[in-house]
Amino acid sequence: MLSAMLDDTMGPAVLVMSEGRLYTTTISMTVNFLSPAKPGPIIGEAKVTQLGKTIAFVEAKLMAENGTVLATASATERLLEAARVVR
Repeated sequence: MLSAMLDDTMGPAVLVMSEGRLYTTTISMTVNFLSPAKPGPIIGEAKVTQLGKTIAFVEAKLMAENGTVLATASATERLLEAARVVR
């Protein structure tokens, strides 16, 4: 569940950074589980560390409402033109 949340946090980071021009599909993702997730809100943050012509490198973290880091991830994403993917 946390892995899917991390993946769903990183893709939109590229979409926002590219002002809606680029969509992603995950090539590879590494996840580190740091603390157990408990019922309640979970906050996700992502940052694009490098954006190339066809590949992006992205990092993300999930935190509990109190700021405890639950999991981190880094991913390699294939870039696709959003206009060709989302119709």
